[in-house]
Amino acid sequence: MKDKISNFFSNIAVFLKQTWIIILAVLIVVAAGISSVEIYKEEVLKIDPDVEYKESKTLMFSSEALDTLNPILSKSEDVYHLSKLIYNSLFDYDENLGVVPELVDTYSVETNRGKITLKLREDVKWHDGSRFTARDIQYTVNAINAAGSKSIYYDKASKITYIGIRGEYEAEIYFKNAYNASLDDLTFPILPASQYASGGALASADKNFRPVGTGQYQYQSYNYLKQLRLKPNPDYFGPIAEKKIKVMILPDRELSSNMLEINSVTCYVDTSTERKSIVTDKEFTMYDMVSNEVEFLVFHPQSAILKEKQMRQTVAYAINEQNVLENGYMNDGVLSDTIYYPNFLGVMDENTYFSYDPEKAATMLKDAGYKDVDQDGILENQAGKEIRLTIIVNKNNGTRLAAARLIKKDLERAGFLVDLQELTWKAYKAAISAGKYDILLTGYSVKEDYDLRRMFNGKSEWKYYNYQLLAKANELEKIYTMEEYQKAYKELKKLLIEELPYYSLCYKKIGLVGVSGFTASKAPMFNDHYKNCETWAWTYAVEAREANGEEDSEKNEEKSEDS
Repeated sequence: MKDKISNFFSNIAVFLKQTWIIILAVLIVVAAGISSVEIYKEEVLKIDPDVEYKESKTLMFSSEALDTLNPILSKSEDVYHLSKLIYNSLFDYDENLGVVPELVDTYSVETNRGKITLKLREDVKWHDGSRFTARDIQYTVNAINAAGSKSIYYDKASKITYIGIRGEYEAEIYFKNAYNASLDDLTFPILPASQYASGGALASADKNFRPVGTGQYQYQSYNYLKQLRLKPNPDYFGPIAEKKIKVMILPDRELSSNMLEINSVTCYVDTSTERKSIVTDKEFTMYDMVSNEVEFLVFHPQSAILKEKQMRQTVAYAINEQNVLENGYMNDGVLSDTIYYPNFLGVMDENTYFSYDPEKAATMLKDAGYKDVDQDGILENQAGKEIRLTIIVNKNNGTRLAAARLIKKDLERAGFLVDLQELTWKAYKAAISAGKYDILLTGYSVKEDYDLRRMFNGKSEWKYYNYQLLAKANELEKIYTMEEYQKAYKELKKLLIEELPYYSLCYKKIGLVGVSGFTASKAPMFNDHYKNCETWAWTYAVEAREANGEEDSEKNEEKSEDS
């Protein structure tokens, strides 16, 4: 037995002697791997193994001073976005700006009569526990109309001539003009009829107003010099939020990035062109969003060269739009088929119409009778006259100016003689008014309802009129079902691409900027800065917040407010 044991240990010793180098190498690799993981955590992910990280129970936003919490009277952009957390509308917008039911269960329309019949949700409660009914719709419309032009929603509500109540959860809404009414006009916040004795009383309640809505969040407390606090609505008919919200009142919205540095604000929407450098320099997190700002070319409707749509199409084919986006707009935008929002109403963009094709542009110019007779790189018509285009741009807009210079080079390569006029704002406006251009490079901030009829009815600065396009755009301003809106837009889009009065360069991006450790499963939208905030979260270093006394302060605030 002793001999067997002796032989066993002897064999192990021989094995170790023969393989010790291999075993040592394996141990070194394992140790290096563990060390690398720790280095990656500390230097790349910035996760200190000695620091405890915790997910915050509060999202902290920022705003400038709030004029009033009454959403129908407020002119504050911050109140507009915050109100969407507290209140619901009959209809709301989806990610493609399609109008979808919110407080409405089902609906039917009679387009020619300008009438919509609503069947309301029966599972909706106000924050005070009472039930939402059709009477609240009638009350809200009366209040907005009583407020008149003081309300940002007056343009919508004033289109309604009559609301018929057909029971607690049924209503009929009649519009004054069947050809100037749409589901977009039913996207104003609904307020409770029980809060004030009359719509007129609500329309004058600007001071000490305490919001009562049906939204995902409800009012908790408000100090107009310091902060607004909201808490989750436990009776919400949609996804129940888990985190509280604290809105810090700042003297200037531009201070938001500074507040992120000290973890006093979790995130904010940044529309500036400097946001990328801010995020990089301060190691923030950012989620891109598509804005409502479109950059596009206007082809002068009376241009001798561009009056035929084939020449406008030729110019489009000659422009390298991807290069303009990347090097003119610093890739801070997205391509769009038309001047309408990308994938508008769920009609998906293809981004293939008039894609950069210099060979096709050359063929179209040749077919139009243009030749480079004197071999100087500039095309001439049959009368020997050079093909000349004047482009105007505001030289104070850096990205737009860079885009214009790239477009100039593209068109010169195609054989055009291009006169790019980089003008001061005053000279630029004067040139537009006088019509002294062939191509205008401009931008436009579009309202969420996307009523672009002025682009086709001759009332824009460049006075473009097209009866067919106007008729199609008018179809989008009638009461329709979503399927009918999509059909109408498809027809409008097809005609827009064929006529090409405008050439979309891109829709600019904006960003949801957050502290390090901030995550957003779903980003918001330009017209709703806190949309999807129930999916947002952020983790913080417990040590850091305890050192600043922030955790104790927050707990004390919550205790005092809950009591």
